[in-house]
Amino acid sequence: MANIKVLFWFDVEDYVTPESMDAFRGLIDLCDSRGIPGIFKIVGEKARMLVELDRQDIIEKLRNHEVGYHTDFHSVHPTISEYLEHMGFKDGAEQFDRVEYGGLKDVERITGMPIECYGQPGGSWAPQQFPAIRKWGVPVYLDNHEQVKLNSRPYWYGGLLNFMELTGFMRMELVEDGLETAKREFDDIYEKLSSEPVGFVSIVYHPNEFSTPRFWDDVNFARGKNPPRSEWQPASPLWPPGAMEAYLATLGEFLDYMLSKENVTFITSVEARELERSDKGELAEAQVRQLAEGLAGDLYFTQLGDFTLSASDTHSLFCNYLLGRPLSPELIYGPETDTASSGSPVVTVRELKQAIAAPYPDVFGFKMLPDTFKAGEALVNPVDLTCTMAKVIRDGLTDDDEVAIVRGCLRSQQHASDDDFWGKGWIIFPEDFRVPNIVRMSKLQTWTLKPALF
Repeated sequence: MANIKVLFWFDVEDYVTPESMDAFRGLIDLCDSRGIPGIFKIVGEKARMLVELDRQDIIEKLRNHEVGYHTDFHSVHPTISEYLEHMGFKDGAEQFDRVEYGGLKDVERITGMPIECYGQPGGSWAPQQFPAIRKWGVPVYLDNHEQVKLNSRPYWYGGLLNFMELTGFMRMELVEDGLETAKREFDDIYEKLSSEPVGFVSIVYHPNEFSTPRFWDDVNFARGKNPPRSEWQPASPLWPPGAMEAYLATLGEFLDYMLSKENVTFITSVEARELERSDKGELAEAQVRQLAEGLAGDLYFTQLGDFTLSASDTHSLFCNYLLGRPLSPELIYGPETDTASSGSPVVTVRELKQAIAAPYPDVFGFKMLPDTFKAGEALVNPVDLTCTMAKVIRDGLTDDDEVAIVRGCLRSQQHASDDDFWGKGWIIFPEDFRVPNIVRMSKLQTWTLKPALF
């Protein structure tokens, strides 16, 4: 029988249309009336508007729910993808931290709640976000985006537990036959997830949808427009009187329908994270040797007993094995660039050990893989080096033995999309907006990609 966990989340972002505040309050009341937790991802400026408009009622009622972060200004240009497209991984992470951290602290201060999850504004995703979010102590990425996908299941990427592009992603549309259509869709998802130990349903709304049919940022920032604040306009037209209450009531009927099903519960991102069961302890030497036996030139994530291991976990385990360190996997971010190995095709094991013992670059104190390792007369990229370490372990080679550099590939890159034309995907982007740099870096950061276990 299905064990269905529903993540019911809201992107709380419209800080231009005053009526969206009442919809925000209405959605909190809707959750309260059924005793279910809502996950409210709040934009920094929206939180500041709660204070400006003296909506202490909303702030107080949020204490029964979970608070997440949804950037400081959401759709004001340059958006995240726009300002990070021209930056590297480390400097992009540092820029994201500088631009967005103040908003997170405002949401935290105003609500009096810890920030438990994060999600990007609209289609504005970038891999450089992840080290900064991890630095902030936010462990879950909850949203929807097609750039990195893993079999429609939750996954680890960038050091965060990601609930993205799930089989169970759905919503009841606010249209005449929305309720019956949503019931059928939920039944289909319920059946699809029936064999899962835990099946996740991810449902998203924006409070502003319940006050107006048009999005606030479409009005002001569509296709790269960036008017001064004095010219920002609220979304219009508003729904006619009584429509917001009717939509909330219909959504309540859908919640009741889901709750009527066996083994369906609504949970927060904190509770979802607690269900993730990947082992975080040490491996035995025999397990590391088993891992090396299974690796030739194809570097990918894997499951070994209760462990799921990313390519960077595997790299760290091989390093620890060869250097006589505790065999605990360690997340290491991917390199800045994809650089071919060069120089001598053969190194000694001693030279290999010296290369991996040298300090790694870092971002916010989190280790990154260098573009290449210097081993004797060779410059070896991280993929080839990891595959070569596997051969050393497999063959039981010692310090004075020579080993030929094993050429490999990072197969986990296949889970990152090649499509860099994002202008078509979110109305806020300029129509011709492309992100080849973000796509390239998203693939390099699949060093950190692995399935989550529940």
